[in-house]
Amino acid sequence: MRKVGGRAAVAAGVAVFAAVAVAIAVPAMADRADVRGLSLATDVTEVAVTPVPCAKQGFELRFGNTGANEVYADAFLEVPAPLELSRYLVSSYLPAGYTLRVQISVSAPVHTPPGRYTITVRGGDQRLALAVEVGQSPVDGTGNLVRYMPVSASSEHLPLYPACGAVDGDRDSAHWASTTGWNDATRGVFPDWLLVTFDQPRTLGRVDLYTLDSTRYPASRYGLRDWDVEARVGGGWQRVAQVRGNLAGMVSSTFPPVAATGLRIVTLASNEGLTYSRVVEVEAYAG
Repeated sequence: MRKVGGRAAVAAGVAVFAAVAVAIAVPAMADRADVRGLSLATDVTEVAVTPVPCAKQGFELRFGNTGANEVYADAFLEVPAPLELSRYLVSSYLPAGYTLRVQISVSAPVHTPPGRYTITVRGGDQRLALAVEVGQSPVDGTGNLVRYMPVSASSEHLPLYPACGAVDGDRDSAHWASTTGWNDATRGVFPDWLLVTFDQPRTLGRVDLYTLDSTRYPASRYGLRDWDVEARVGGGWQRVAQVRGNLAGMVSSTFPPVAATGLRIVTLASNEGLTYSRVVEVEAYAG
């Protein structure tokens, strides 16, 4: 085959290809630069926040395009620490005249100073400020040391089974999949873990674990079978109790008291086999 054109022909070919690619791509894309027609609004003028895990509190962000042309646009959300939002960025394609509605959750850890805070939202040339009123942190009078404490997990089967569902004060397995309980998101993978972090060292001597146990989902089939109870002592994790072969809905583990900055449940097996870790509630006491 005869070689034609040399470098000039190659360059010309690249230029033609690029021009064709641009001609094809540009009409199919909305304008991200033209954001003068954006609008921002919320469904409430103030959000009331109680510093407890799993509290359902927040607002609906209404992100609209009042212009004549479709656009791709971003809305950026900010809130002062220690408050947290479920989303800090909303990025979407907005046809002309369309308003996107997005639910945003607002949470505050226990002991957040009560008072007035402000959420700011930016989208294009628009700005919006939303007031947040944080109330007093509730006090648990039962002696349960993990109630209202920050909690995390190896994974969460969202939206129905967040980690905070295991420390929300609800032990009733009949409420499973509606208002209470933690379920991991890695089917067939063990170990999993559920971690409670204390705001200061706490003396632990007993941990009660409620696994799934209802008429529909008995613990002997769906509950946790094997797990370890660990306490964070002096910066390291120490196993203080272990449970093997469990068939009951609740197991109370007692052990010599330790001063701990964290409590971790390490789940090892379920009675259902290689499926999920299911914890309805965890409680911890001094002894």
